[in-house]
Amino acid sequence: MDSSNKLPVAEIIGHDLDADLEQVCRLCGLDSEQLLDWVQEGIAEPRGREARHWQFSARQVRRVWVARRLSRDLELDPRALPVVLDLIEEVEGLRRRVRLLERVIED
Repeated sequence: MDSSNKLPVAEIIGHDLDADLEQVCRLCGLDSEQLLDWVQEGIAEPRGREARHWQFSARQVRRVWVARRLSRDLELDPRALPVVLDLIEEVEGLRRRVRLLERVIED
């Protein structure tokens, strides 16, 4: 993603902070019913047994935000989103490793 597509909520939610269902809906532009459906589809995995006690890590908030973008921009089926999100995260992880290896080689 280029800098114009970076997650705006990253400034609001740090790596150690959690967001509840209402906050995730507000930050990601979803209604609670859609987020509930997405959790059932495996798009996000909050902590907590009941929806009213759910807590979403910054990583999970980012997944929901990216899922919303993919759903809106590419009209992806919600059942495909978990796989696509996992692949995106894998590519991002590999890119981080390549950058690290490049720094090691350059030193």
